[in-house]
Amino acid sequence: MVRRFRRGYGAGPLHLVALIASLLISGAAVVGWFDSFTTPDIVRILIWFLGAIVAHDLILLPIYSLLDRGALHASGHPHRRAAPAGAPADPPPGRTPGWVYVRVPALLSGLLALVFFPEALRLGNATFQAASGMTQDVYLSRLLLTCGALFVISGVAYAINAGRARGGSPVPAGDHAGGESAAGESAAGESAGDERPGAISSDSPGP
Repeated sequence: MVRRFRRGYGAGPLHLVALIASLLISGAAVVGWFDSFTTPDIVRILIWFLGAIVAHDLILLPIYSLLDRGALHASGHPHRRAAPAGAPADPPPGRTPGWVYVRVPALLSGLLALVFFPEALRLGNATFQAASGMTQDVYLSRLLLTCGALFVISGVAYAINAGRARGGSPVPAGDHAGGESAAGESAAGESAGDERPGAISSDSPGP
């Protein structure tokens, strides 16, 4: 039963339960959020949300996709394209390229900067202080500290991965191929020797 469900759905039942639960929680949060605003505010929020989607898909996505492709080519790890139908696929890389350890913290840092740049630049400090009694002076320093911590954690992860790769480096593919070919030639020689006319077998009785 579980195998049939996994074959039809593509994942286990727990994945579906977690997906439904996350959708229900998100829907309840959105409904509660809209209930706290008036109708004109809701219209402005929807306009901002749709504008953010269009700006991301038409402007930001092409920009950071081009930057990512350029950085991958510059680091010596070109983008792997899908193999044509019937052609053998390229073998996966032996180790995760180092650019991944720069791309992930850079992406998270960009996302944090995009969300908190009004507070970091103190664009609405007077309104923020009137509403909360606090100022926006700490946002810029905390944003920089958070982005720096992301890069430090990523650098430590890269150092650990590189150390493991150096400590237990796999045997090169050429050595495997050479060993297999030598073993194949030895086995072929033995079988040919057994088939030679007049060859004496150890199992055959003596004269």
